[in-house]
Amino acid sequence: MTVHCFYLFNRDGVCLFYAEWNRSRKVKNFDEHCKLMFGMLFELKNFCTKLSPKDAANPPKYYMTPYYALHYFDTPTGLRFILLTTPDFGNSDVARVLRRLYGEVYLDYVVKNPLYEPGSQITSKAFSKKLDAVVRNLPCF
Repeated sequence: MTVHCFYLFNRDGVCLFYAEWNRSRKVKNFDEHCKLMFGMLFELKNFCTKLSPKDAANPPKYYMTPYYALHYFDTPTGLRFILLTTPDFGNSDVARVLRRLYGEVYLDYVVKNPLYEPGSQITSKAFSKKLDAVVRNLPCF
């Protein structure tokens, strides 16, 4: 599995942070790209909820195409952690990785940062470095 990029959205669809590693195709209009990504994820979740014969307490955590897999994790506060990978993630527990990014990286380097204003773009170099280190140390990277 190859990790292409990471997004962090707030509940309103604002991209708070973006990082990429092995992405061959560059984004032309980043703001438009983020709106499309968040909108697609929002609608996918609604679509699955409406089609589900039971209450959708556990919506899907990823979807795949022949070219990529999109994995996401929603926090209770409405943050959305998204990791784009190649579709060959096999037995890798990417959901666990996303929970780890939330618990060990976001909480420690953003929430506990007294200089961070909630809802603003994440500009912390420490957060960026720790995120990069965690992703690069994945056995599948």
